[in-house]
Amino acid sequence: MNTKNTIILAVVFGMLTFGTLSWATGNLPLMAAKTHPNAGGTASFSEDGLSIQAKGLQPGKVYTVWFVNMKPKKHEIGAGNPPYMFKTDSNGNGIYETQLSELPFGKWAVLMIVLHPNGDPTDMKNMVGALSTKIPENR
Repeated sequence: MNTKNTIILAVVFGMLTFGTLSWATGNLPLMAAKTHPNAGGTASFSEDGLSIQAKGLQPGKVYTVWFVNMKPKKHEIGAGNPPYMFKTDSNGNGIYETQLSELPFGKWAVLMIVLHPNGDPTDMKNMVGALSTKIPENR
């Protein structure tokens, strides 16, 4: 095997290993909505909880976290304990940690983080999508 093939094989093996380890620990990458193009982060599930690390959000703003299904019709439930919120720091970083009564795998399709521009986490009419990730069917 030549050096080029060895390097390619090592890179592919590393990507597969990282992806497997990442999912084994329950880490899911958060994808930015058009309204938050520089945002990102991860969501991690433990045996009975959820932890979110977000960055690139609007500084000093209120965000809430939701489990969402789009079919057969849109339905959502807050992730964790009310009011399902966190506030970003002056750099747009936010952390959300909560206990879950049950894990969302197989029950919910998407984890969404939304901005509440007026600062009221109960205002469902004026919320704006910020980050999301698909939730796998099973863990």
